[in-house]
Amino acid sequence: MKKIFKAGWVILALGAVLAIVGAAFNGVKAVEFNGFKVQTVKKDTAITKTYAKKEFERIEFVNGSGYFVPMELEIRQGQDYSVSYSGSSRFEPKIDYQNGTLKVARGQEMHGFSFDFNDYRSKIDSKLIITVPENVKLSFVKVNGNYDNIKLEKLNIATLELEADSSEKLSLNEVTTERTDIDMNTDEVTITNSKLNNGELSLDRVADLVVSGGELTNINVKVDSEGRVYYKDGLVLNGGGTQLADEVYGYASDDDNDADNDSDYVDNSEPSADLDADTITIKGKYEIKNNDGATRIMNATVQGYRLTNKHGKNNLHDQQQTNGGTLEENADQADVLTLSSQTGENTVK
Repeated sequence: MKKIFKAGWVILALGAVLAIVGAAFNGVKAVEFNGFKVQTVKKDTAITKTYAKKEFERIEFVNGSGYFVPMELEIRQGQDYSVSYSGSSRFEPKIDYQNGTLKVARGQEMHGFSFDFNDYRSKIDSKLIITVPENVKLSFVKVNGNYDNIKLEKLNIATLELEADSSEKLSLNEVTTERTDIDMNTDEVTITNSKLNNGELSLDRVADLVVSGGELTNINVKVDSEGRVYYKDGLVLNGGGTQLADEVYGYASDDDNDADNDSDYVDNSEPSADLDADTITIKGKYEIKNNDGATRIMNATVQGYRLTNKHGKNNLHDQQQTNGGTLEENADQADVLTLSSQTGENTVK
């Protein structure tokens, strides 16, 4: 009961604050609090701006991973070095060049919250485009911040670092990297005809990951969510591995030792993603780990297979198991694909 009274007082106090603010600002449609300062919300102004053209070999976003900007970010090959922005004046970034580094920082500083119930502030689509000439290799690209969409196209990068807590889509098209560190919380990731080397691709939210063509070399893929993963169209998997479960692979239950002797045991861990692979090539030893999702492989170029399952199904061509076990086919060869699961289904056709 005390909690209810406290909540009531909080709501009453908030209503009083809003009433006072409304009276003080002559009934404005929207206000925002920047720290302890109350100010009226101004309507957006659409702007288009092209920044000074300078050469750079590094791109660095210095916003911080918690900074959200409702805009699209595009870094791609172009005819020349260029930086351009179109959209809301509120989100115009700060552009700086320092010793061959293009630095992009947030524009407007806001530390607070706003009340805009009538959508008084207009919605303007915003986009930042960065281009580099053909045959230019960037030594370092770091994007640290949350954007609606992030797109990289036709780039050669020595070290790529992408980190975002909340974005709608990440797209890599014809991107080559020597070192890769991607940690995204996003709805969709599409990688097309790209060659990513040495590092990690980690997705922490419900997401669809589609990798078409190209090559992942020594890349550890982690999808800690109930999404879908597609490997297709000639993709080469060379070293590394794919993990479609929690970081601690296995059952979440503390009674795991008893599970081996209990045919009715139910896995209580978080659901994991499904993976479908069609027309891929495996080089070396490659393992796909799953928990309760389905892993389906078709038309793979590989010398051998090893399917292992704790309680689920294994289907290896004409071999089948329905309650766990291990199936092998030419597993002593150099290029072997291993499918590991807890309660899901492994299928090779």
